[in-house]
Amino acid sequence: MTPEASSRLRTNRLSEVLSRQGFVLGTFLEIPAPQIVEILGLAGFDFVVIDREHGTIDLETAENLIRAAATTGVSPLVRVAACDPVLIRQPLDMGASGIHVPQIESAEQARQAVRAAKFFPAGERGLQPYVRAAGYRAFPTAEFLRQSNEEVTIVLHIEGERGVAAFEEIAQVDGVDVAFLGPYDLSQSLGIPGQVDSPLVKEKMAGIVEAARGKRLAIGTYCDDVEKALEWKALGVTYLAVSLDAGLLLKAARAVVSRLK
Repeated sequence: MTPEASSRLRTNRLSEVLSRQGFVLGTFLEIPAPQIVEILGLAGFDFVVIDREHGTIDLETAENLIRAAATTGVSPLVRVAACDPVLIRQPLDMGASGIHVPQIESAEQARQAVRAAKFFPAGERGLQPYVRAAGYRAFPTAEFLRQSNEEVTIVLHIEGERGVAAFEEIAQVDGVDVAFLGPYDLSQSLGIPGQVDSPLVKEKMAGIVEAARGKRLAIGTYCDDVEKALEWKALGVTYLAVSLDAGLLLKAARAVVSRLK
């Protein structure tokens, strides 16, 4: 690393990649191993979502996973357990490129998430200028505040009937970058848990994709496999999370076993 590079705060490249590539590709991470983060980056994923909602990842481990992402350039985002200011602030202070906030059902919840993720005047995120994201105050605090407000990626999960019904209002909240459609929780909300290929689930999701056309925020979703990802990409979804670390490992392992046994 050159002295010039080391004298700058790390930047979030996700918006630039989305603009250049037309979409971004990522996956979820639940196995608390930095090596997996590095491998996902080497494989070419644009982002990885460190899952603190469903995974068993504590704060210290999350920081090391975020640190590992820097080695291969993959953008680390963290899915928090709830729309809570402390839960949102902590991974951002560690240097996460952004956050995933689950179960957003109203514009007010969306505003709460934005306020927790951004500093004044865009929000009210707690300020401590010696955190890792600020380079432990190796850089001017004003630079850290400006860059954080400009670059943090805020992904809000729309994964229930109430969230779907409130999408138009949620989409108008300043600061929201991605509305992420959660097919599994949506299927449960619709009374058909796990049936993510149900026409009803697809209809609700496709309606959101259509309603988002022309709006400033991107639409994202989770896909079990590449085929589903291609389907949603063709419909206009530009933030694609395909499978998760355990699913990718299991599929690759089964492919080997099935060929040899």
